[in-house]
Amino acid sequence: MIRSKHKFKDIIRAVKDQSIVKGLTHRFYTYPAGFSPKFVSAVIENLTKKGDLVLDPFMGGGTSIVEAMRLGRKAVGVDLNYISFFVSKVKTTVLKSKQRKFIKIWVDELDNKLKKKIILNRFTKKALSLINYKGLGKKEIYRLKLVISGCSIFLKNLKKVKDKKVNNFLKLLILRSMQSSLHNKRPISAFETFRQKIKSNCLDMLYGMNELGANIKNYGKYKAGYNSTLYHKCASKSLSNKNLKNKKTKLIITSPPYPGIHIPYGNWQIHGRRNTSLPYFILGKIHPVNRSTLSFQCHGTKTLNIYFKTLKKIYSSLYKASNKKTLLIQLVAFNKLDGVFERYLKTMEKCGFEEIKLNGKKRIWRNVPRRSWQARHVKGDIPTKKEVLLLHKPNGKVSIN
Repeated sequence: MIRSKHKFKDIIRAVKDQSIVKGLTHRFYTYPAGFSPKFVSAVIENLTKKGDLVLDPFMGGGTSIVEAMRLGRKAVGVDLNYISFFVSKVKTTVLKSKQRKFIKIWVDELDNKLKKKIILNRFTKKALSLINYKGLGKKEIYRLKLVISGCSIFLKNLKKVKDKKVNNFLKLLILRSMQSSLHNKRPISAFETFRQKIKSNCLDMLYGMNELGANIKNYGKYKAGYNSTLYHKCASKSLSNKNLKNKKTKLIITSPPYPGIHIPYGNWQIHGRRNTSLPYFILGKIHPVNRSTLSFQCHGTKTLNIYFKTLKKIYSSLYKASNKKTLLIQLVAFNKLDGVFERYLKTMEKCGFEEIKLNGKKRIWRNVPRRSWQARHVKGDIPTKKEVLLLHKPNGKVSIN
């Protein structure tokens, strides 16, 4: 039997949350298929206590790590995607008052240097080559060139900032401002709008950073930099780390790549569905050439075999990192019941995890807000804007009383 059923009622209520993400550092960057902070908070508060270890092997935008820090838990986050690692690192690195003050002054001074002028240098030429212009009008192309030129000026001045933590914060600021100006924007934002976004985003991020720092101080020894560890590598490799194996993982909370559903993790969509690896280029990184690297799959008949082979490897490592008190809770989307959802559950069982149903014999499904685009482009008998809440325990290791 599950102890304290009212705790799971809180989780079931929170999983259906449809509110817009806000607070702390959660709005620093929009990462696809992210968690609701209210859901993560409910899970951590109800299933762990202060000082417990929370693990997210697919940390994405770092929501679970931020919430674990806020609530005084130790956290370990893993992700193969460099954008995920970078975003999560900045979101969980609390800056000192002196550093925040420097950022505010730096951005104010930079505003005078941002001129409405197209600059054709090595950066802008390469950046523009990463974008598909087909179907874009002259006005859209002009706006695109101006925004990328502004980004070039920002990054050129950023090279003079030697403080690594401050530099990373500012780099994420330009990434967020570029994302909100280009990603899924019709029309592409005007230069003045982009310029204003840098200033408004900066103030919003500094406020969120200050809020996170204030929350962490309430938990004594569990301070920023001491209670979170992030790995930029495949989860199976990170989880085999001896230091992690020796830690007592109380809760594993995650949302893995969805089987049979390809999501362009990290890429932006320019003026519709024009995929671009521009965010990787802005961060000075190379985009993974193999499209299956981040989602465990590619389009084709063998995609599910690739997915489940990788999933089995990772969840077998998760089993080794768990103990008799560990709980695994996840949100996953599927496009088919037969052959996908059932196979997922069987893979979990093969890896040593036993499912626990929270609501009697029924599983909890939720509608994900603002994900209608997926439902239009993925075929199946389950709408892909739906996710299911799954709870597992290590099979044979624990009896939850």
